[in-house]
Amino acid sequence: MDAFVTSSDVFESFFTSARIGLALADLSGRFLRVNDSYADLLGRPSEDLVGVALREVLRGTDGKPLDLAPLLDGTRSWLQSEQEHVRPDRAVVWVLHGIAPVAGPDGAPGWYALSAQDITERRQAEQNLRDLHVVLSEQAVRDPLTGLANRALLAERLTASLARDTRSGESTGVLFLDLDGFKEVNDRFGHAVGDAVLRAVADRLRRAVRPSDTVARLGGDEFVVVVEGASPAAVDALARRLTGAVAAPLTVQGTTLNIGVSVGVALAESGRAEASALLSQADSRMYDAKRHAR
Repeated sequence: MDAFVTSSDVFESFFTSARIGLALADLSGRFLRVNDSYADLLGRPSEDLVGVALREVLRGTDGKPLDLAPLLDGTRSWLQSEQEHVRPDRAVVWVLHGIAPVAGPDGAPGWYALSAQDITERRQAEQNLRDLHVVLSEQAVRDPLTGLANRALLAERLTASLARDTRSGESTGVLFLDLDGFKEVNDRFGHAVGDAVLRAVADRLRRAVRPSDTVARLGGDEFVVVVEGASPAAVDALARRLTGAVAAPLTVQGTTLNIGVSVGVALAESGRAEASALLSQADSRMYDAKRHAR
């Protein structure tokens, strides 16, 4: 049995027929032999890989060539490497390499033994999970109808802005908007048209503000805009701009509609206000503006 186990024929048979990639490299870091599974994995003929430097294939997590020194000084008995490879046919494959030193006759490291597995499906599954997490996280803070920030994200952005103001001495403005005539549109044309109006208004508000401003929908036909680094003049100018943007005639499903908006403005200097109090103040002023218009 011992003679069978140590037979070079057995090693050759195992090496050549293994379904995972196997390779041997010398201590200078160049391939000596690779099996067909390894060559197929990288999409290169086995004879083309002989003499190729390991540094061209093995990469660390930092993207730099894998440091093999710990295998030679005894610090590590094996190393792993995961990296993306683009094969000559432009196919992309993720490969998990394992590498360990093999002792020579004197007991010192004589060469490197490598194994390689295709982990493309696993990496894709992991990426799909990450993408799903991003989507779900985004949906958790977005209004499903308009894509605007919801109450949770609004509170987070407003609180953060006020906290920054306490350090910088800047001001944060809040504009509370409530559509005029929206109930009549819903009652006359139905909720499908009403939803289309809300989406169109949301788009107009998005286009009218700066990238740093936050536009949120609280529900129904109520919207809020948070303005960072605000000034009284800038907030008043934005209120006029938003009023004009919303009031422009809107065509939905072949029907031209005229929707107005009432706006209430509140401003907090140097963070001297709670987020909820600032929203309440802007809300109250919006209702004042609506009553005045009536």
